[in-house]
Amino acid sequence: MKEAKISEIFLSLQGEGIYLGTRQLFIRFYGCNLSCAFCDTKLDSYGSFTRSSLMSRILEHSEPYHSISFTGGEPLLQADFIRDFLHEYRKFYDKTIYLETNGTLHGGITKVIDYVDIIAMDFKLPSSTAEVAHWELHEKFLKVAKRKEVFVKAVVTPATSVSDILRMRNIIVRISSDIAVVLQPVTPPEGGDRINESVTEYFKTLIGEKMKRVEIIPQVHRILGIK
Repeated sequence: MKEAKISEIFLSLQGEGIYLGTRQLFIRFYGCNLSCAFCDTKLDSYGSFTRSSLMSRILEHSEPYHSISFTGGEPLLQADFIRDFLHEYRKFYDKTIYLETNGTLHGGITKVIDYVDIIAMDFKLPSSTAEVAHWELHEKFLKVAKRKEVFVKAVVTPATSVSDILRMRNIIVRISSDIAVVLQPVTPPEGGDRINESVTEYFKTLIGEKMKRVEIIPQVHRILGIK
């Protein structure tokens, strides 16, 4: 792939997961293969970038930041471009590469796994997303992702079921009990229902019976109104 569709490039603070508050340079790729009910990133435009033009844009940012976040949308829809770009980037620079992904594209993660450092993988619970289940895809993806530092994020809503929480837990623990799990209470649109705090704590307890690290971390960027 000679060009990538990229919606925006910006410096900000990471608003989710165990790297919450970390300053990152975000490369937001256009397009997604899913349509989750709670999606907060509706992309309607993009620019076309070659490897050279993306490199130039990244190097324009001289301010200190921890890592480059390849996010979306779903960046792994453009895995060929990311692989080829990072192959060149790694020849000259050693900035940490952070990948945010919905964890359904096994072929994509296989292509880029050698070039990324941290993988923030969403686990799409069907009772939360109002989408079809992706159990097998998530398990296949995690088996590759565990070669690097990886943690799992799962949005929980008033509709999230105990059975989905347990099935997710059992899939992750088969791969490694060391993988951190982050439960993200959904930030609903104004007037929408929030998940009860006691329910989220119960989900945390269930996962913690077999996993070593479970955190409840809301989508702070939505609460603060930052990108």
